[in-house]
Amino acid sequence: MLVTGATGFLGTRLVPILQAQGHTVRALVRETSDVRALKAAGAELVVGSLHPPQRLETACEAVDAIVHCAGGGKVRDVSAFYANNLATTTNLLEAARATCPNLRRFVFVSSLSAHGPSPDGVPRDPAEATTPITHYGRAKAQAETAVLDAADAFDVTILRPPAIYGPGDTRMLPVFKAAARGLLPLPGPARMTSLVHVDDCCTAIGHIVTQPHPNRRIYFVEDGKPRTIDELADDVSNAVQRKPLVLRAPRFLLLAAAVISELVGRLRRRAVALTRDKVQDLSQPYWVCDATPLRTELGWSPTITFPDGARATAEWYREHGWL
Repeated sequence: MLVTGATGFLGTRLVPILQAQGHTVRALVRETSDVRALKAAGAELVVGSLHPPQRLETACEAVDAIVHCAGGGKVRDVSAFYANNLATTTNLLEAARATCPNLRRFVFVSSLSAHGPSPDGVPRDPAEATTPITHYGRAKAQAETAVLDAADAFDVTILRPPAIYGPGDTRMLPVFKAAARGLLPLPGPARMTSLVHVDDCCTAIGHIVTQPHPNRRIYFVEDGKPRTIDELADDVSNAVQRKPLVLRAPRFLLLAAAVISELVGRLRRRAVALTRDKVQDLSQPYWVCDATPLRTELGWSPTITFPDGARATAEWYREHGWL
């Protein structure tokens, strides 16, 4: 089995879970990637690149399944959203078509951002038309279309997680740090969001790989309880064992901070997480989804609630000197 993004936050936790299921894992890695954990786990490594495509056919050769979880929303400019998510996916699909005659399943880890927010707090059906509102969401949605178009060559499945958190996550780390410092700024509008712990997301991928299901299936994954922004703040505060002062940040302040973040990123030539695209995401009141089909059809169920997961995440941050 080939896994892309194996050195990332999700992939690092995914590889040992797939190995525990009995899969032999091959990982596509960049020349500059830290592969110590993959080597220690005994994964086969292929040094290459998704964009530009390098050694993809070698990576795909003779595999029976592909889990594509590379790609993300931390970029230096807008074009990188499409390079990191759309171009990487189309390049990998082309290589799979050319070299994987026995491929039984292509799993694309997309995002709830591709489907779009809920207008009223009720989770939308995955079969509804996608309505992404950000460049990141549009890039993921276009990549989903490319995956579905390949369904005549091999079976494909799309998984749309909401916010993924857990040990090793850098995107929610600033929230934990801010709470620990005693001052926690939150987006202005009242929000409700679904979440999933990284390990639960990984076990869901494991079920998708191993359990039979129809071609072209699209699933959401979440922990069973959407939480308001105030509940999240309370859970994080409990996790860091401090009651911070909570400040509501209006949208114009978030936009100003995003502009500064983008400028610093360009000057330092680094990808940044806080962008104007991200502020558009944070300004939506409902990012909710429903994983009932994943539970009923594939027998998966979440095991980690956010309060428990937040405590474990905070402990990991402290143990590794991040907090």
